[in-house]
Amino acid sequence: MSIEDIRARLSDIVTETEAIAEVAGGEDRELNERESNDILALDDEAKKLEADLDHAEKIKEAKDRILARKVEEKVAAQAVVITPAPKEEIKAVSIPAKAARYSSKNFASAEDAFVSGQYLLAQAGNRKAAEFMAAQSEGTDNKGGFTVPDPLAASLVNLLEEYGVARRACRRIVMSADTWAVPKLTDHAAVSYPGEAGTITDSDLSFSQIQLVATKVAALVKMSTEVAEDSVISLMDTVVQSIAYSMSKAEDTNLFLGVAGGINADGIAGDSSVAATSVASVSALSLDDLIAAQVGLGNPIVGARNEWYLNPTLFHGQVRTLLNAAGGNTMAEYQGGLRPTLLGHPVNFVNVMPGASAASGDLVAVFGDMSSGVYFGDRRSLNFKTINELYIENDQIGVQATERVDIKVANGELLHKIVLA
Repeated sequence: MSIEDIRARLSDIVTETEAIAEVAGGEDRELNERESNDILALDDEAKKLEADLDHAEKIKEAKDRILARKVEEKVAAQAVVITPAPKEEIKAVSIPAKAARYSSKNFASAEDAFVSGQYLLAQAGNRKAAEFMAAQSEGTDNKGGFTVPDPLAASLVNLLEEYGVARRACRRIVMSADTWAVPKLTDHAAVSYPGEAGTITDSDLSFSQIQLVATKVAALVKMSTEVAEDSVISLMDTVVQSIAYSMSKAEDTNLFLGVAGGINADGIAGDSSVAATSVASVSALSLDDLIAAQVGLGNPIVGARNEWYLNPTLFHGQVRTLLNAAGGNTMAEYQGGLRPTLLGHPVNFVNVMPGASAASGDLVAVFGDMSSGVYFGDRRSLNFKTINELYIENDQIGVQATERVDIKVANGELLHKIVLA
């Protein structure tokens, strides 16, 4: 496993452990034997992964140190000359040797994180950062006319897809205008059975349109204007993580629950085109209700990628209890816990959906092909802006990230939802 895969699995283990504890806490009781065994199994797995992660990071650090020493031997100054990915308007990147030894959690390299940090500081008026950016870019000056570094936007998009579900699961539509009409095929070609020399019955394809309207989504975080050069990398990791967490949560909330005045006011929860199975309460949810969601969908298209979307506390609580009660569990399943699949289909954890504590009218689960059922319109990729005056008393600047997107259920018949009556 790569370092990124190990970290992702450790994050999943924390989420699963918290979900198990939250179920017991919500019922005001101690962990039962099964839940205790599950947590112990997750803890054992986490210890092994932490050991693997420590070993992999030590190897990476050793390689970075060796590389840094070799480069330092070739230059007399306190800088390392690095050649970035080929791009006509970018020159060779020179960053301090101390900063080059740091590793970034969310950027592909220390150089990418360093350049991104210098870009934001330059936008805020930092003279040294402005000189650094001017030295890298052709055709620009030190007055703030710098191009947003590609690694900054790319790293944030990767984190958005990792933290959230909407970008990863929905069908992405690149919008060439603020309002974009996407054709939807409603009637297919007709098939006939003519006799010998008979006439083949012709047919027309029928289309409707899905209207996507770009809506601005924005997030704002603070960062210091006085940052040591070797601290820029860790600071950029913190900034992009914070923005990605908030924006991915907002996208998921609009997709599943709807936000008045947001991207999607109704969400899947309030969309009448998505058929629903109603249950009285979370504790009343049964396997028959889950099966009814699958049967109600009916797999209307061949090759559909049907998956489940629900809160982890619901999966580790009521759903796990239903599956255990059905029997057929092996010792390996009791030791390792249930993998996130349900009735033969993958399970996607959606933290913004209500789980074990869902109340009347709440959306508790969605089943279907999100990649064909929902369109994610992308009008403008992430844009960055700094605000100098807002936090001036703390000698900080605001880093603002915005995007313009739309989320719309295009084929409601490809989805089925379970809601509390």
